[in-house]
Amino acid sequence: MGSGKTTVGTLLARQLAWRFVDLDERIEQSAGLAIPQIFERFGEPAFRQIEADQLRAALGRAAELKEATVLALGGGTYAQPGCPEFLRNAGAPVLWLDSPIELLLSRCTTMTGRPLFRDEASFRALHAQRLPSYQLADFCVDSSGDPTQVVTEILRRGIVAAGGSEAHLVVEKPNS
Repeated sequence: MGSGKTTVGTLLARQLAWRFVDLDERIEQSAGLAIPQIFERFGEPAFRQIEADQLRAALGRAAELKEATVLALGGGTYAQPGCPEFLRNAGAPVLWLDSPIELLLSRCTTMTGRPLFRDEASFRALHAQRLPSYQLADFCVDSSGDPTQVVTEILRRGIVAAGGSEAHLVVEKPNS
């Protein structure tokens, strides 16, 4: 939340001529409910199950169609048990869009629809809890700057290359 995963992911996918998939959007479409409603009606465990199912489905579709894809994860996705290993086994490099917590917090104070964002203290606690998982990502890029500059940095570092037919890049977003 606030790391720029949708903006950066969309720009990166466009630059590479890849497909962009937002896991949160897939979850909402499959459930027919907004994420806060899923949390409210069914709780976080049910949400996490839908999330895991949709992650597998998104990667399966990309592999089946040999479709290069930038996949934006929710902040809790990569922190779930087994997720880093699953993505590693699927051959999906994970890119962590990192920003200073103060910047993430300032970006998120105006956002709505985030069931795990209640206040500054809970935000900081969630960030601290998830940070060790994020540090397992294959790559880390500072996402505190302009999104076009973030994409330029990703491309400059050679993290991805255009033209791959079976490539996947998972863009992790902290704290949602």
